[in-house]
Amino acid sequence: MRLPFSFLLYLPLIFSFENHAAGIQIGRTRLIFEESKKEISLPLVNNEKELPWLIQSWTDTGDGKTRGPFIVTPPLFRLDAQKEQSLRIAWNGTSLPKDRESLFYLNVRTIPATAADEGNKNVLRLIYKTRLKLFWRPEGLPETPTETCKNLRFTRSGKQLTIINDGAFYSVFDNLQLGGTKLDKADLIAPKSRVELAVAQGINGQNVSWRCITDYGSASDKYMTSLSQE
Repeated sequence: MRLPFSFLLYLPLIFSFENHAAGIQIGRTRLIFEESKKEISLPLVNNEKELPWLIQSWTDTGDGKTRGPFIVTPPLFRLDAQKEQSLRIAWNGTSLPKDRESLFYLNVRTIPATAADEGNKNVLRLIYKTRLKLFWRPEGLPETPTETCKNLRFTRSGKQLTIINDGAFYSVFDNLQLGGTKLDKADLIAPKSRVELAVAQGINGQNVSWRCITDYGSASDKYMTSLSQE
């Protein structure tokens, strides 16, 4: 069996997954880093029966280029078959807003090993990349993530729906409907901000319903409201 560092020579076809990458099982779908914690962990399990995987991890600010203010250890390691190891994520002390959550991303790139009997073959290896939301949560924020989701406000002007978040937490939509029609482009809204969504012609109604994704990766209760006026 070859050492996994030779995997980097293969064609880098990268596939993104929410919480798993082929033989590697990732323990969570999102990460909450509370200011009071020194570090948080993310368990990884290699479900392969024989082959190891090479794991590379880092954080970014959302643009895919700028590194986030966190130290991930180990940044690069080999995870043998049927073994488990946790990534440790620590804040590097960079100043962050105290009145709201901040959003970053944890990237986990997994590269499969090559079996000994494939050493002289031309084999295409797929590199998998998982990208997880990492929320930095200061102490003492008012309300809760659930209350922020529940208190979202919505207005409409022509073909434009405006979502208003007055809270201190991010709200990530599991589902958003206007007049019973699902709006597929709805993703998330940052704290103390507003997002504008284009509404296709023919989608009418004065009622909005939605669910947010909780800290545990499940859908929240369903909330409903009428379009408000500004």
